[in-house]
Amino acid sequence: MKEQEIKETLTDIREMMERSQKVMFLNGTSGIIVAVWALLGAIFTSEFLYGSLWPIWGSTVFPLREMTFDRFSFTAFFLAVAFIASCITVWIMSKHRAKRKGIEFKLDPGAKQLFCTFFTVMIIGGLFCLSCFGNGHWELIFGYMLAFYGLALVVISPMAFRKSITQYFGYLQIAVGLVALVFPQYGMMFWTIGFCVLHLLWGIWFHFVFERKER
Repeated sequence: MKEQEIKETLTDIREMMERSQKVMFLNGTSGIIVAVWALLGAIFTSEFLYGSLWPIWGSTVFPLREMTFDRFSFTAFFLAVAFIASCITVWIMSKHRAKRKGIEFKLDPGAKQLFCTFFTVMIIGGLFCLSCFGNGHWELIFGYMLAFYGLALVVISPMAFRKSITQYFGYLQIAVGLVALVFPQYGMMFWTIGFCVLHLLWGIWFHFVFERKER
């Protein structure tokens, strides 16, 4: 009986340690910086597609330029750089927060599974977007990017700390993506709203609701 109690106690301690590790990946400041990276990617993309540096309303005012392979390649490059920079930002900020709280920063099996699942969904979404471009439906790419990103968040939410936050944020991204698919001519605008505005609002909200209470 005592041996069983010891095992249960050790299991509880392990779960608490895993939860303390997972919280490091949620960071309001990193959400704000991700919004900045996404905005820079959107600005360069808007310049290539519409000849305007204003991605929010550029697609509603300026006519769309002819989509050539070179223009698509540059667009994909800028968006990929923004995505990679965002991932690096989340990693650095999470490591910094762990160090500040005196917790060893390392990837446990749960975190590894979370990242593998997330990037699997994102890679599938990226291949799907390439297929859309190859078949002449490139205007749908912005909506599908949002939808697959939101789907990835929903899928990993059971493995993430504060499941409901990740899940609802994923649903918001999916909703914005679906609207972008209904109005593909405004895809760039909805992409900016989803990746820039929502990340900015989420980062500010998370910082004031959770991070300030921990200090």
